[in-house]
Amino acid sequence: MKLLVTGASGFIGHNVLLRAPREWDIVAVYNRTPGLEQFVTAHGLSHVRPVKCDLLNEDDVKSLARVMGGTPDAMLYLAANGDPAASAERPRWDLESNTVALVTCLEHCPADHVVYLSSGAVYDGLSGSVSPASAVSPRLPYAISKLASEHYLRFFAEQRGSVGSYINVRFFGAYGPYEAARKITTRWLTAMAAGQREFVVRGDGGNLIDFMYVADAVDGFLALVTARGTRATVDFASGAPVTVNEVVRTMARILGADVTIRNEGTVAEYIEFRSVDTAMRGQFDVKPARSFEDGLRELQGFLQRSSLRRG
Repeated sequence: MKLLVTGASGFIGHNVLLRAPREWDIVAVYNRTPGLEQFVTAHGLSHVRPVKCDLLNEDDVKSLARVMGGTPDAMLYLAANGDPAASAERPRWDLESNTVALVTCLEHCPADHVVYLSSGAVYDGLSGSVSPASAVSPRLPYAISKLASEHYLRFFAEQRGSVGSYINVRFFGAYGPYEAARKITTRWLTAMAAGQREFVVRGDGGNLIDFMYVADAVDGFLALVTARGTRATVDFASGAPVTVNEVVRTMARILGADVTIRNEGTVAEYIEFRSVDTAMRGQFDVKPARSFEDGLRELQGFLQRSSLRRG
């Protein structure tokens, strides 16, 4: 398997490189985020070749195609704006990061099979049960650009014919090792372990988060990478969404802490929908193995070990 991974220097990208089969030949693309070469070396990932490439630069992407030495068997496209809330203030940047970069990559370095990491955010504005059959009309720029990217991928497969097969994955999110320190799971676990006992939650805290432990997410993505010949759009969610308030309470239970939640202000993205799509389980035999609490315990252990190494 010759696999191209874009956005490899990100949170999910790091975990993909750690969990992908060692017999695969992987080209791992990064741009601004430093440290991927050191990460690959430190973990003995001799089957991974880090390549710096600006996916908005046509010449860079053409060079990437030459590095690949032919059409890759598959591409796992993870590169994206990693801060959905920022898209409301910077819509053009978001569109370039999420959609223009993908189009540039598909034009100049396509793969036989593409797994595109879309987002459950495309259901923005809906409530209750959703699935890829739901009519969507998102208002958040991040969700708009993710939905547009899905359509472009279909175009390159069904009209251009430069992509053989594809899977648009409407992913609902992950947490775990190597996530950004600003993410609520790492940020709040770290704060709670340091003694913080009052937490400010934007809005009423009743909005839903349906994320899964990153190892479960990555195993699902790798299963989709091998599903060549498939053309589909699927949801990938834990199936057990929790409210933001419950995230704090679960952390408190794990750490044996007595915390106070203070709700104030509003949030840009208030989620009231949950996926009922069964394709990941039924068609691809993928189901997250860890409960939210078990995943948080694993993340807590990772953060503790990292803290000891730094100390």
